[in-house]
Amino acid sequence: MKSYLSLVPLCARVRRRQNRMTVLCILIAVLLVTAIFSMADMAIRMETARVIEEHGHWHAMLKSLPEETADALTASPEVKAFARYDGLNFALAQDYTVDGKPCVVVGGDKAILTEIYDDLAEGHFPEARDEILLSRRAKTMLSVAVGDKITLHTPVGNFVYTISGFGADVTISTDANVVGAVLDWDAFVQLADAQGETPAPVWFVRFEDHTNARGVLDGWRQQYGLTDENLSENTALLGLTGFSSDSYVMGMYLVAAILFVLVLAAGVFMIAGSLNSQTAQRIQFFGMLRCIGASKAQIMRLVRWEALYWCKTAVPLGVGLGILLTWGLCALLRFGAGAEFVQIPLFAVSGVGIGSGVVVGVLTVLLSSLAPARRAARVSPLAAVAGAFAPDQKFGRPIRCLAGHIETALGIRHALSSLKNLLLMTGSFALSILLILSFSVLVQWVQLALNPLQPWAPDVFYGSPDNRCEISRNFAREVEELPFVKRAFGRMYQSLPAQYQGESGQIDLISYEDQQFQWAEEDLVAGSLEAVRAGAVRAGQGVLTVFDKSNTLQVGDRIQVGSHSLTVAGVLEDSPFSATDQPTVICSEALFGELTGQTGYAVLDVQLTAQATRENVEQLYSLAEGRYDFYDRLDLNRDTRNTYWAFCLFVYGFLGVITLITMIHTLNSISMSVSARARQYGAMRAVGMAPAQLKAMIFAEAATYTALGFAAGCGLGLPLHRFLYGQMITRYWGVAWQAPLSTIGGILALLVFTSLVAPFAPARRVCSLPVAQSVNEL
Repeated sequence: MKSYLSLVPLCARVRRRQNRMTVLCILIAVLLVTAIFSMADMAIRMETARVIEEHGHWHAMLKSLPEETADALTASPEVKAFARYDGLNFALAQDYTVDGKPCVVVGGDKAILTEIYDDLAEGHFPEARDEILLSRRAKTMLSVAVGDKITLHTPVGNFVYTISGFGADVTISTDANVVGAVLDWDAFVQLADAQGETPAPVWFVRFEDHTNARGVLDGWRQQYGLTDENLSENTALLGLTGFSSDSYVMGMYLVAAILFVLVLAAGVFMIAGSLNSQTAQRIQFFGMLRCIGASKAQIMRLVRWEALYWCKTAVPLGVGLGILLTWGLCALLRFGAGAEFVQIPLFAVSGVGIGSGVVVGVLTVLLSSLAPARRAARVSPLAAVAGAFAPDQKFGRPIRCLAGHIETALGIRHALSSLKNLLLMTGSFALSILLILSFSVLVQWVQLALNPLQPWAPDVFYGSPDNRCEISRNFAREVEELPFVKRAFGRMYQSLPAQYQGESGQIDLISYEDQQFQWAEEDLVAGSLEAVRAGAVRAGQGVLTVFDKSNTLQVGDRIQVGSHSLTVAGVLEDSPFSATDQPTVICSEALFGELTGQTGYAVLDVQLTAQATRENVEQLYSLAEGRYDFYDRLDLNRDTRNTYWAFCLFVYGFLGVITLITMIHTLNSISMSVSARARQYGAMRAVGMAPAQLKAMIFAEAATYTALGFAAGCGLGLPLHRFLYGQMITRYWGVAWQAPLSTIGGILALLVFTSLVAPFAPARRVCSLPVAQSVNEL
């Protein structure tokens, strides 16, 4: 043996069974971190691709600036690409046509379709003043090809161009009946001058990769005095790169950081507890090494190298399993959760995920081994060889059993005797509770974020043109009677002048029927529905309003509509309506008719049975007969439901892993704690302690850890749960925080079950050993 470190592989082989649980703890920690960071990386890649496709690869948009200022900004070394952009006839109010089809004409630089938007499908960007690029839809609409000539009719005459290519659907218009046309900037300026128009371009700016976009934008604002009117940000893209100034996005960054720290701390506590128990179990071994000449520094180095030796197996396995888990989850999302995840990579490898798993695994083991290494180095050689107690054990007064049995008091005393072990055990329980409470917030966030999951979400719906109340009740009954229709319910709508809170303004008045009022009970955050459901129309009739940042109406406020005085009886946290600058006011159908004289519906929502087919949707479309607008959301709702269940699978799966880690760590720690005290238990049995008393003592020790961990976890977890809830939900949706009693009940049940199961095997093992073997246990 050349050095004490040569003992590391030998000890690993001899104690393979005892080390198995510690290696498993390291493997799980590495797997968890690798999978979390890899999935986060895959999600960012997917969202980045989607945002670039839908919103473009620009970071800032400059407008209403002098040309020299714009030139100075776009010449900055941080700018990778920029493009000017302007257009004619965006509102389709002027006589711009191609072959009789309405046309929108835009001008820009080549980068607008190659580096700002990836929107060039065929051919090339116009290079000459007589070249034009058309939208993809125009190719089919006009039956033309690259190289054909077209005539652009304008209010001042006709212009002939040669088609250079196709694309630009995103950058022009989403209207299928409009021809989109793109000109080179010089050709566009020439056309605009001929129309008597003065171009007022905006500049799209794309920064170099890895540029601190936030710092550059703030510098521009300060140096050139730019305001929000001159400088707009691509919030979605900046948010994905970590440079968004949006307060909600910044709040989500804070939430992610807190959850990451909790996961890392859980790994440290889990591995540290296992190492601490192993060290306590091998006090005599370290004492013998001291007797044959090992120094304290050599003992500490030995403990650390043993911990790192476990990493040789656990870290690669954890990283590999983390990659496989990431691939499986990505495949599940792509093929099982619908169109939302079609852009997620399938078999990509995340360098961030692998690096995080390796670094966190190794660092966690090193940090976790510091305290056990110091503890092993403090072992007294004589005391250890003589079979004495651990170096940090202190003797106090004899235990007094004031109530209950002596074995219970001894179990509690054992749990409280070592402060470090107590902190590791209760800290592990507390962190598990913190993680469960923290990640439970994500479930409700997903429920609120995916609106089609609400019980009132329609699969298809009819809309009256201009929101007029023209959908008859007979038509609604005809639709509801169809065998594949689960439910049909309508709403009336009208914007009315009103007086409220001492001011005059408009309100959006909407009617509900009985079923919709039943759904509204789940979203009620203040007030009551009783006065709203009352059928009689009278002064002070109750109405509901929907929470919104711009809506200041509260319970008890009066709204004067004509000769009627309405009272806000309740506030809802959510509704099927898009938010506007006007307060949304909900009333009964009877009151709506009294206030407006209308009896028909503006919107008729239809929910279909699970067996509904595309043919059924076509049948519903044919019933409209062109009188009403028809909207089909059946596929979207199904995709959204799949997405919701996929998110729930992630969240609950992660909670399940946390629960599994908690149980494994508890089983491991209790087992090692019992093994470390094997000689004490043997001595107790030698002086007459019965096996039942010994088991009760071990159960009391486990129960003490559980009770203290539950108290610490709830004491710290509830304020953290409230903070995360406020950042993720209350701040955006206005839903007030409530104590998660059901989650706490589930945690308590889990801990009670664990505290009963964990001591069972080690207690039976100790009781089955002969007394002499227990006393001589090393």
